[in-house]
Amino acid sequence: MNNTTKDKLLEAAVRVLNMQPRASLADIAEAAGVKRVTLHRVIGTREELLRDVALRALEQMDEACYSAVKGKRKAFEQLKAIVGALVPYADSCHFLWKNPDVWDDPEIAREIKRHDQELCDLIDRAKAEGDILSFIPNSWIIASLDAVLYAAASTAKAGNIATNDASALAIQTLFGGITKKVKGTALAGA
Repeated sequence: MNNTTKDKLLEAAVRVLNMQPRASLADIAEAAGVKRVTLHRVIGTREELLRDVALRALEQMDEACYSAVKGKRKAFEQLKAIVGALVPYADSCHFLWKNPDVWDDPEIAREIKRHDQELCDLIDRAKAEGDILSFIPNSWIIASLDAVLYAAASTAKAGNIATNDASALAIQTLFGGITKKVKGTALAGA
C-alpha cells in the first residue's frame, strides 16, 4: 500500500478517535473505507496506529507553524500567524490533547516537549518585546490558545463558520478579545 492509503487511514483515525476514543480498529477501517485487514497491513496494531497519528499530528503542526512564521520578525506576529495556521489542524492537535497516553512514547514525549518549549520561547520573546503582558503565565496563554483553537475548529467543523474565518476569529479572540474594552478587571500588573 502507498502513502496515500496510510494518510487516509490516519485522517480517519483522527476523526473517529476524537469522537470515540475507544473506537475499534474495525470502526476506523470502516470510516476510512477499507477493510480491517488493510488497516493491519498498512499500520499494524492499535498502539502503532495511535503512535502514527500522534507523530503525524506533530509533523503537521511543525509544517504549519514554520510556514506561518516565515518573513515575520516580531514574536507577536509569529504567534498570531501560528494560531491562524493551526486552526485547520485542530483535529490533530485535539487528538494529542485527548490522548495523553501517547505521550508515554519517548519520541512523542520529546517532540511535545520541544513544541511546548518553542511556544514558551516565542511567548517570552513577545513579552520582552512588550506585546504580551509579562505577568500572565505562559501556561495560561498556552491553555487559552488550545481552547480557542478547539472552539475555532469545532465551529468550523459544524459548518457555522468557514475555516479561514475561524482562523481570523481565533486570532481576534485570543489576542484582541471579544469586547472593545474590558472593565472591572483586577489583575496584578494590569
